[in-house]
Amino acid sequence: MFLINRLLLNLAISAGKISFIILQIIGRTGTAMPGKIAIKIFPDILKEVSKRCDKTIVITGTNGKTTTNNLTNHILGGKYDNLVSNLKGANMIQGVVTSFVVNNKNSYDYGIFEVDEGSIPKIIHFFSPDYVILTNFFRDQLDRYGEVEHVIDLVYDTLKTIDSTLILNADDPSTIQFNKLHNKKIYYGFNKNQFSKIDCSVTESIFCKNCDHRLSYKFISYGNVGDYYCDNCGFKRPKIDYCADSIVIKDNSYEFLLKINNCDENNHNDDNNNINDNINDLNSEYKFIFRYMGIYNIYNCLAAISLCLHENFDISYVKNQVENFDYRLGRMETIKFPNKDVVLVLSKNPIGLSEVFNSFSYDEEPKSIMFLINDTPADGRDISWIWDADFEQVNNIKNINYFYCSGTRADEAVLRLKYSNFNTDKIKKYVSKEVSDVKVPIRDILDEDAKSYIIGTFTAVPIVRKVLLKEQSKYKNIKK
Repeated sequence: MFLINRLLLNLAISAGKISFIILQIIGRTGTAMPGKIAIKIFPDILKEVSKRCDKTIVITGTNGKTTTNNLTNHILGGKYDNLVSNLKGANMIQGVVTSFVVNNKNSYDYGIFEVDEGSIPKIIHFFSPDYVILTNFFRDQLDRYGEVEHVIDLVYDTLKTIDSTLILNADDPSTIQFNKLHNKKIYYGFNKNQFSKIDCSVTESIFCKNCDHRLSYKFISYGNVGDYYCDNCGFKRPKIDYCADSIVIKDNSYEFLLKINNCDENNHNDDNNNINDNINDLNSEYKFIFRYMGIYNIYNCLAAISLCLHENFDISYVKNQVENFDYRLGRMETIKFPNKDVVLVLSKNPIGLSEVFNSFSYDEEPKSIMFLINDTPADGRDISWIWDADFEQVNNIKNINYFYCSGTRADEAVLRLKYSNFNTDKIKKYVSKEVSDVKVPIRDILDEDAKSYIIGTFTAVPIVRKVLLKEQSKYKNIKK
């Protein structure tokens, strides 16, 4: 039986590699199909991945998985050569397996995997990770997942079967439920800062998971994420182990103080006594710079920092890696042209899109914005979520030349903009016949001298990125 399994494993890896090469030749990314083929041949292949990793890390949640995954890889990769990770965002089981098939080695120092919330039970069936990072839970693709409470219950029921250390966003009210688990927990979050709000701009789940009463807030960072407490049962935000304080924007980057075991004394939970023993000075503060806009990205940054410091990485090294992190793949990625910068952003749910608009409001340069919305199964057929996003914030963004609406559901984006009372003279509409039909609006926005922000749903971003890089190469060739 052992020999048969070994033969099937080797066949699965070889078949996966061959399919990857073929897909590369024909211009496909090959982030999922090789894994799908490998699983067909050897269904238990993920067990082999786990055996070969000294430590495994799973990152899940609604928003921020790919950024957190890539930053964690960047920090760990500066010290270790043997990492295996699905860095390109293919986060279902076939994407995780593809990362192993393509980068097949006998052993790895770390396996770091971004995992779609709905795929968590399938992944955990094969191995128990050393760490699970939970970023946040928001409504996302309701036609796939249903309401957010269902997703939280799904992840909770899975995690209670394993002994992984949990790295939790203390500011997300869903943390209340995960507090009940026996696992060791590490918390990250914010102190009140100049970007803190006093009310919700987008209504999410804001009821106590203990007693169903409405939560109160000392402040909100975005959505329903902030310093919450329940007047009825007394539950409040847990004590934070790694905290961002004094957040400011300088030169299109965030600066913040990282406080370790020294967060706001008014925010604590007596049942939580998690103290980081790896830092000698318990009252330490360290200044960090993160070059990616969007307050939500500071949470992603904290998640990666929390993990790496808990793994005994030197904080000066972690700080240096965070500050030289160069991220791509359309998550606030800047693509440079001779006359302008183009910033490409993925957005796929109300909270994410609202915060993208909010981050644009801090840029006073002349600009045009494009929103490409598709409705393929990968995007979610139900696009009603755009009515929950705070489009009204667009009116607060200074110096907008035009707002381009494109994608297969461009008409609905235009309608949503009109209902937000945005100036209709500045709206340009390009309805795509299919998801690849984006060249005309991209070239039109590139013809402008002003900075461009392009927001896309899941299927739009890789296609737009490919077009932008092709257009960029034309400029480079002309220059030569």
